[in-house]
Amino acid sequence: MFVGKWRMRAAPAVVILVVIMLGGCSLDPQKGKVKYLESGKRYMVEGKYPEASIQFRNAIKLDPRFAEAYYQLAQADMSLHQWSAAFTTLQQTVELDAQRLDAHLDIGRLYLAARNYEKSIAEASLILQKDPSNTGAYQVLAEAQIGRKNYVDARQAFGKLSELKPDDPSALVNLALAEISLQNITDAEGHLRKAIEIGPHFSAGYAELGKFLAWKHDLQGADEVLENGVASNPTAIDLYVLRANILYSRHNTDAAYGVIEKLRANLKDSPEAMLAAGDFYLVRNEKDKAQAAYQRGLEVAPKNLDLRRHLTEFYITTDQLNEAAAMNDEILREKPKDVLAHVAHGRILLAQGKDADAIAELRKQVAEDPESAQAHYYLAQAYRHNGSMAQAKNELQETLGIAPDLPLALQSLSELSLALGEPDVAREYAERSVRQDPTDTKSRILLGLAFGQLGQVKGAEEQFHMAQQLSPQDTTAYSDLGLVYVRAKKWPEAEKEFETALQLNSGDARSLAQLADLFVLEGHPEKAIARVEEHLSEKPDDPNAHLVLGSLRMTMKQYEVAGTELERAIQLSPRLTQAHLQLAELHRNRGEIDEAIQNYQIASTLEPKAAPIRAAIGNLQLQKGDLDHAQKSFEQALALDPNFAVAANNLAWIYAKQGANLDIALSLAQKAKQLLPDQGSVSDTLAWVYYQKGNFAGAIPLFEECLTKAPQDPAFHFHFGMTLLASGENGKGRQQLETALRLKLTGEDARQARESLARLN
Repeated sequence: MFVGKWRMRAAPAVVILVVIMLGGCSLDPQKGKVKYLESGKRYMVEGKYPEASIQFRNAIKLDPRFAEAYYQLAQADMSLHQWSAAFTTLQQTVELDAQRLDAHLDIGRLYLAARNYEKSIAEASLILQKDPSNTGAYQVLAEAQIGRKNYVDARQAFGKLSELKPDDPSALVNLALAEISLQNITDAEGHLRKAIEIGPHFSAGYAELGKFLAWKHDLQGADEVLENGVASNPTAIDLYVLRANILYSRHNTDAAYGVIEKLRANLKDSPEAMLAAGDFYLVRNEKDKAQAAYQRGLEVAPKNLDLRRHLTEFYITTDQLNEAAAMNDEILREKPKDVLAHVAHGRILLAQGKDADAIAELRKQVAEDPESAQAHYYLAQAYRHNGSMAQAKNELQETLGIAPDLPLALQSLSELSLALGEPDVAREYAERSVRQDPTDTKSRILLGLAFGQLGQVKGAEEQFHMAQQLSPQDTTAYSDLGLVYVRAKKWPEAEKEFETALQLNSGDARSLAQLADLFVLEGHPEKAIARVEEHLSEKPDDPNAHLVLGSLRMTMKQYEVAGTELERAIQLSPRLTQAHLQLAELHRNRGEIDEAIQNYQIASTLEPKAAPIRAAIGNLQLQKGDLDHAQKSFEQALALDPNFAVAANNLAWIYAKQGANLDIALSLAQKAKQLLPDQGSVSDTLAWVYYQKGNFAGAIPLFEECLTKAPQDPAFHFHFGMTLLASGENGKGRQQLETALRLKLTGEDARQARESLARLN
């Protein structure tokens, strides 16, 4: 009974299913595939890309050789950012229909995006052989030639594109950019002016002409062009911002802010406009205005991801880490796999002093999204903060591989190259950054510093003077130019720049210290002291000035007065690390080892990641004969910086002295020798480790090297003598030990030398 009822109720469903199955089997595959194709296209128009993809795949199931369905599927894949799948599907398209030039063009564009310039050129050339008027192919060809830095061929391709599209201002702009790369300045300007003539509502034409004129130092002309651009394109946010930057660089601050306020008024309901305004204010340290603009944008669009990201950035840069974490966590709750939010999390960890956690987080993001320029860039910053310069440089180069024109990466590589003593490389990166934005002060300063390191004073002057025009209140351009003059021994010019910086900002401790150093370098320490005391008469509570004065007194061995000044600096600013370090050095000079260690330990608490401070403590403990604590200090220094040669050498020495951990000692000593190959004490340590391990043949040439460089060092003679005795060369060993004692060998070494000589007798 129960079974019968079940069967009767289910029968209609079975019948319907049969009808559906029979209907499906009876469909004409040709009509069916077209139906799926058209359905997929409708989904594409509606932005429903996953649904479109399903329909295109259904069409392909009905006809596996349906080239149009493959092509449309590739369009859906690209809309979903599934680049690998799109490439495969496009390849299938051209295999089925070699005449599909649209598919070849998309393949060329994908190669271009992957920076495979040779293959993108090949695809464009194939298209042009069959269709010599294909504008898309010329665009791909030109951009690929730019990527290869083949500007002549790029110009030719952009020129042809402009001929084919005479009413297209973008073609003229691209042609102008190629001409700029070839230093054809007149032609470039002509193309840009024609672009805005034929395209008055093409905002990019005004933007590029404005940047071009600024690059030529014609700031007034740039401002006029951008003013006209804004009038013709009242919603073009980038033109407002660019014009404001130009006005600001012309010292017309009120007008610059006026342009941004006009942007905010005209586009008050545009989150993009509020974002741009906030960024403008933030760069100029107008924190309240920046925050207000970002928050206004979020009132208009509470879920706007860009605004939330930038406000997170604002909180990070203003050290409001709790607020930054709260906003970023909100993004991560909504988008758990959001790479940029995870990158921000890594940055927050770095700002909190959690270097290892930050690096781990950022490395994870690089692994999960190797094409994220931001992940590579901030991983580089984390490595740099951790002192891992080689890894930082590698990550910055990876960043540029993904985003070749990213200003932050270009500037960071320039800075890093300067720090590594590579001014030619630094200049190249700074020049690229200047080309991206001629109004960027930092890029100009970096280029000036590179010229300065290269000894090209005129080039440095030009860049620093431009930076001074762009940011007249920024003292950096003045103090850095002063350093260039110091290097060139142009003392009066250097003094003028440092004094100008101090006039702009009387609290500029860096410029005050540089001015004092200049006077000392000239042989006038009294003049330096007088200038700092003059500063202190106006600013008696400036801790940095007391630090500078204390340091000056130290150089003159006026330890009592120096100590008073350094103590005053610490009283005014207890976390002024440099004051604690200078006070430690003062105590060391006076032989007050325990007091010196105490001050170094305070400095180490303030700078827990500073390996040199830990090593300085270890050196003093070594000087006291406290080997156990010295060993711990050097181990801590090496944990912070495994390539810190001094710590490696001294730890190896302690192990050798104790006759323990000799294999580790050998490894450390060899590493120190590799890092400091010409340092006599390092060679001595390695040789002494060899002695302890019984490798006398390895030790002897190293001791000979030491004595060639420092023939009056008694310790070198002692170690050499002990090694010679151990190798059976008693006569030469005796001679070395006697020389060591004659040169005033002291302590335990002197006792061992006398005992060894007594045994020989």
